[in-house]
Amino acid sequence: MMIKMKMFTKDTRLLGILEAAMNGVCPDKDACRYMLTFHEASAEASLIRIAANDIMRKKSDNSAIILGQVGVDVSECTGGCKFCTFGEGHTKFIPKRLSDEELYAKISGFNEKEDLYGLFLMTMHDYDLSVFLNSVNIAKSIVPSTTKIWANVGDSSLDAFKEMKKAGVEGVYHVCRIGEGRDTNLRPEDRIKTMENALDAGLKLYTCCEPIGPEQTIDEIVDNMFIGIELGCTQHACMRRVAVPGAPLAKYRQISELRLGQFVAVVALASFGTPTMTYCGVHEPNEIAYVSGANIITAEAGANPRDNKDDTSENRGMDMEDCRTMLLESGFQYIRRGDESKIPLTFDYVKGE
Repeated sequence: MMIKMKMFTKDTRLLGILEAAMNGVCPDKDACRYMLTFHEASAEASLIRIAANDIMRKKSDNSAIILGQVGVDVSECTGGCKFCTFGEGHTKFIPKRLSDEELYAKISGFNEKEDLYGLFLMTMHDYDLSVFLNSVNIAKSIVPSTTKIWANVGDSSLDAFKEMKKAGVEGVYHVCRIGEGRDTNLRPEDRIKTMENALDAGLKLYTCCEPIGPEQTIDEIVDNMFIGIELGCTQHACMRRVAVPGAPLAKYRQISELRLGQFVAVVALASFGTPTMTYCGVHEPNEIAYVSGANIITAEAGANPRDNKDDTSENRGMDMEDCRTMLLESGFQYIRRGDESKIPLTFDYVKGE
């Protein structure tokens, strides 16, 4: 493969980085910065995406996973994130919490074929632990044993995460965002401490390099990327910032999906050496990312920080059939359940009655 790559670039440094990756050596921060200096439409960026795609497909046996996320409540969020539709000071949402019946219905909508790998239950930054644990109990009563239950909550204590683990939560999605403390009301040290608390409670950590906007520097993006890697995350991901109407940072617009694919590839190359790192995510889902190293896709219902609708399934959010179709079109051969069992991903499976 490296011989063929030499036909497209004479950049010996890049070829060395990619050859090392193909031999199992993840690039360091300096190498990641270098890979992001190339324009997204260049031959070099294409080679980076090709290498990440090849590595991740071989590591996962050309498998992908589908996650589900339900936003269980909406309020004016004290996190004040300038890229989020719920941020304090600019949100237009009226406070609302899903009833038990509404939550039951939304979770049930993910389970027709019992191929959901994991379910995230998402809250605002400030949340009621007892209400969240009730949501976990509802989810446990619905999802099959092959679906993992994860939390996507605000900054939390070690004791709170221990309670979640007792209730059946297996992992936590948490992020120290790019621009934390500048573009949010939250402190980077509190975000990282929450990630450490989750790990100390025996939970798995799922994180993301996000939200990437066009005005950010390569240095701050790469530094953010390595927070999860250095902590020992189980899954990594990459998300571009969506220009949500009304959010203060919408004025900067968005990076392209092609550039996002390049970021995804670099995240995958930087983290694939982590023993648990079989899957890499992307927000929002797109075909370019799925031939650039990503193999996680997310179906969404309820509140969504990138959407002005109170139920994202009626607007930006993808449903399970959308997710299966995109993975099929992206050439994956299998969908994995949470117990790692494989389902052949065929046209009949996706579209058959």
